[in-house]
Amino acid sequence: MYGGKPVQYGITNQMAAVEKPPPNPYGPKHDATIHGREGKFHIPPGWEVKAGRDGNQCGICLDHDRVSAVHATLKFDNWQLLVRDEASNNGTYVDDRQLTPGQWAIAPPGSTLRIGPALFSVNVPPRPPGA
Repeated sequence: MYGGKPVQYGITNQMAAVEKPPPNPYGPKHDATIHGREGKFHIPPGWEVKAGRDGNQCGICLDHDRVSAVHATLKFDNWQLLVRDEASNNGTYVDDRQLTPGQWAIAPPGSTLRIGPALFSVNVPPRPPGA
């Protein structure tokens, strides 16, 4: 049929209205993030994300000569962003405090995280009520 109203198969006028998607059964997404000149990176709750030069091992890939292949590990646990230096050559810092290799340290919201020469601002979502 040319020039006429297109035929809609199986769709009623009520179904054609745009509806809100159903709520996420797993609740709202609450990731910690770091962002800087190299980009914005998400750290989901319960995950360990490695940062470094080796893209095969690291979810946060940083192309700098002064970043080790696997430089640091980040994890978001109990509404805190934790960072561990992986015995890197040029260190990992939270607000100018060098981290001890192999030990977890808290990176508070609004702090500055330095992985070699790469600087990032730390964002941690607020703990929702009842969580």
